[in-house]
Order: sequence, then structure tokens, then C-alpha cells
Amino acid sequence: MRKPPRLSAGDTIGIVSPAAAVEESKLKRGVAVLEKTGFSVRIGARALRRDRFFAGSDEDRAAELIEMLRDPSIRAIFCSRAGYGSGRLVPLLAREGIRDISKIFVGYSDATALLNLFLQETGMVCFHGPVVAGEFASGPAEDSLLHLMGLLTVGQGLEHLPYPTTLRGGMGEGTLVGGCLSILTATLGTPFAFSPGKAILFLEDVGEAPYRVDRMLTQLKQAGIFEELAGVVLGEMNGCQGKDEDPTVLLSVVSDIFADYSYPVAFGLPAGHGPKNFALPLGTRVRMDGERKTLEFLETAVA
Repeated sequence: MRKPPRLSAGDTIGIVSPAAAVEESKLKRGVAVLEKTGFSVRIGARALRRDRFFAGSDEDRAAELIEMLRDPSIRAIFCSRAGYGSGRLVPLLAREGIRDISKIFVGYSDATALLNLFLQETGMVCFHGPVVAGEFASGPAEDSLLHLMGLLTVGQGLEHLPYPTTLRGGMGEGTLVGGCLSILTATLGTPFAFSPGKAILFLEDVGEAPYRVDRMLTQLKQAGIFEELAGVVLGEMNGCQGKDEDPTVLLSVVSDIFADYSYPVAFGLPAGHGPKNFALPLGTRVRMDGERKTLEFLETAVA
């Protein structure tokens, strides 16, 4: 894996909209928060466009991201929001010769399609983390913001993140991969299919009924995605507990799916769709500790 150069005070962060159309007022609120952290911010010229439910055409969204990836004055790229549409850009980006690019890229949810592309096609460490017109606009939790900025400036934020529930104990160590469950599942059958190998797999989603979570996990299992893993940790899965909001149903789904494997399985990591959304440096080595109920970061995330 290649680590992107770190951010320094005064560096310019570029904002792109690779997916859904963005509300300008929310984007500006998020930009103001970013600027208070000591960075210059440049909103992409096409970031506020609208084409149906997208932030402009596929070609426009891809072109803006490629331009910022290649622009040496842009030191990091943050997604304005997620929604839907990032996956439509993947083949456009893949044929543009971006393999030699190494730059901080931050996003989550629908942007999982881009995170996975960068990890698998370019070997670039990237960051599953908050979006500008989302968490930044609504006011990020101080500890999650400090964690993100630590990762991007010195390569280290918190030493570890806790999770409340161990479904199978033990230790697991490997490269951290993953993201939004529904987006990763949607890559199967494409030239850019998710292929984690011997990794620690992080999965999260929002608003999916337990039976839909079961369906997606079953599809990934039948595709062989879980065979070589070193461990699995799920996020808080907000809104995924069904109409009765009974967590035991969802936990039983996860336990059943991973019953055939010996590696550790955990639930409740505070990353993704949740109140804090702690950033995860995908492509770096981590360790799951089922006894301490923690995900420990073992290396720096930037060069």
C-alpha cells in the first residue's frame, strides 16, 4: 500500500461531489468548520451542479475528481456528501491512468465504491470518514474530529477504537478494508468486485432491515468473500434492527453468517452512519482484540 503525503497547516483541501446533488447551505457550513481547523478549502467548480438526483453528469463528476487528484496544489480531497452515484464513476476513473496518484481521499457510505477502487486498483491508503455537507455541517464530535485530523496530519489519531460487543473472541491482525455493506455487495459481478483477502473487514450500513442485511451477507459469503479474512468488525448499523428495534435479531443474523469461520467477529464500532463516525484508515494494518474489545491501529496512515 502507498501512503499519501500528510496534511500541513494552510494546505488546500478540495471538495468534490461524486454522488448525489448537494445543498449549498449545508456545504458552506461544513466548509466553515474545515477552515477553522487551519486549512484552505476549494469547492470544486462542478460540486453544486444537479443532473436528476446526481451532482452533475457522470462525466462531470469524474472529471472534477480526476482534476483534483492530479492538481498538486490540492493536498487532500473530501467528499461533499454521499447518497448515490459514486459507483457510476468507477469505470471512468479506472481508465484514466490514476495508478500513480497518492493523495488523501476522505468519504464513506456511497463513496465506498471509490475507496474500494483506490485500495484495489491503485494501492492507495484512503480514509473512511465524515463528509463535508454531512457530519461537518452538523458539527462533528470533538473527539472524532481530533482523531481524523491526527490521522491526516501526523498519521495517528486514537490508538484504538472500542466496540461494545464481541460475537466471537480472539485476536486478528491484517489490513483494514471495507465500508458500506450494500455498496460492497453491489460490486460483485463487476470488474471491480470487492476482494479483501487476508484482511480485517469492516462493514456498516444504515436503514436496512435485518432480513436485507442477511441477504447481503449471504451473497458475500456465497461469493467467497469471507473465506480468508483475519477478522470482521461491524459498525453500529443504525436503523438496521427492524421495526421492533430488537438488537438480538440483527446480532443473531451476524452470528449465523459467520458461524463457519474461526476468526474474531465484533459489533458496534463507532464508524460510519452513527453519531460520531470515527475515521478509519483503510489499507493500514490493524489488530482486533476480542478480550479488550478494541480495534487497534498499528501503523501511521500518511507519509
